[in-house]
Amino acid sequence: MYKTARSAITIILAAIIIFPLIYTVSASFFSPEDFTAAEAKLLPSSLSLRNYMLSLNHGYFSRYILNSFITASMTALTRCLVSILSAFAFTHLDFKGKKAILIALLSTLFIPPDAMLYENYITTARLGLLDSYLGIVLPSVFSASALLMTMGTYLSSDKDIYDAARIDGAGDIKYISSILLPLTSPVTITIFIQAFIASFNSYLWPLLVTTRPRMRTVQVGITMLGFAESGEYGAQFASIAIITVPFLLLLLLGRKMIMKAISGGISE
Repeated sequence: MYKTARSAITIILAAIIIFPLIYTVSASFFSPEDFTAAEAKLLPSSLSLRNYMLSLNHGYFSRYILNSFITASMTALTRCLVSILSAFAFTHLDFKGKKAILIALLSTLFIPPDAMLYENYITTARLGLLDSYLGIVLPSVFSASALLMTMGTYLSSDKDIYDAARIDGAGDIKYISSILLPLTSPVTITIFIQAFIASFNSYLWPLLVTTRPRMRTVQVGITMLGFAESGEYGAQFASIAIITVPFLLLLLLGRKMIMKAISGGISE
């Protein structure tokens, strides 16, 4: 009885969560008449790629997607690099002020990101990075939660392996790239996926630091396509469906790695 009830609750919750995605895909095939019909519809009256063609043929939509992919990839890669190197330093090396620096970095967990918007904007403007990829990426390079996750994994690795590698003449970079990273790849991939999705979905910061239409990211630009104003609601839904596909593929590809990171983080 308990298992049946738990399965039923899981199915209901899953249906509630997945329904908006299903409706978005369905509405992306709606004709203008489907949206204005007297009775609400869940399925299109006919299948047509017209909405997708309108979306993809828009002058800036492909540019918005490209900008988001570039900034999300840059953010994910640099965050992984910073997390790997800093976590290695804090878990494998001894240096003056180590605890104070770590406490200062981890204290950023208690600072709401929105509280830093003004200072980040002023700093970005003074560096001349407005309307640039670097200006969008820079405030998201470091993540205290990613550092904690990486440190936890590195602390569970065998320090004797590091000592043996040093005796064999391997430097720190060689040890990280050849031994540590392969052993802890699930956590690194998880951080990459989290950073990529968070950056791709970011709205407020890219809105603040970009003014030229060609530099807008897709989350900002999708509100400026003008489809809703012209009554082309189907094209608006099609645009949303297009930018949702990369996330689903990324999660499907990285699902096993994420589960490994949650369960332990060390590859066998």
